[in-house]
Amino acid sequence: MIVIKIGGNMVKNLTPAFFQSIKQLQAQGEQILIVHGGGNLISACGNFVGQPATKINGIRVTDKQMMSITDNVLTQIIQPELHKQFAAHGIQSHMMNASDYPFLFADYVDQAKYGEVGQIKRVKANYIDVMTGQSVGLCASIATGPDGQKLNVNADMAAEAIASIVHADQLVLLTDVPGVMLDNQVLDQLNRDTANQLFEDEKLINGMVPKVKAAFQALDNGIPEVSITNDIIKVGTTIVL
Repeated sequence: MIVIKIGGNMVKNLTPAFFQSIKQLQAQGEQILIVHGGGNLISACGNFVGQPATKINGIRVTDKQMMSITDNVLTQIIQPELHKQFAAHGIQSHMMNASDYPFLFADYVDQAKYGEVGQIKRVKANYIDVMTGQSVGLCASIATGPDGQKLNVNADMAAEAIASIVHADQLVLLTDVPGVMLDNQVLDQLNRDTANQLFEDEKLINGMVPKVKAAFQALDNGIPEVSITNDIIKVGTTIVL
């Protein structure tokens, strides 16, 4: 299985080459799970109702109203749009959140600090296996909390957790830049020592912070191939220990 995280900025910018690559991977016998976010649209909706985005270390602070907005944006707008795009390219996909069937389970990260934000602890791997058996699985980064409530999960962290729990062969964090950038150059590889130095020097900031942290967590959990890129054909930045 290959888990591909698609950021909200990428949803409307997926190229024909991306879909062709998905077809090729499926032809090689790979199961494909897409974990998607929708940050910009969520922020726009929040602004519309007078609730501008607040982020701490790249994690969106989510109160109950913002959780409702997030849920609707991801499951009623972003996921159907992705489903439509896959269909237009002749690829069958499953909108895994459409039935409201709980298959991702999370605990609060820090409710006092972040609100309704979770960290995935358990998944129904059999459901994921079935949904990706003959088609691409489309999964929003929303999980079920301890009391059955919905929790917002950072999509990079959600992709890592799912990939680790189902023992995926590869994790691709697809974003709108060609990889981890340093002085306007793409790093071919990024190891932990270099990443820690870049964190300390504040050269890795905003949305790249959870991306890089999720990438190293995936390696720690045994995922053999992890990359950050804007093109699944090109590796971008390979994450190494």
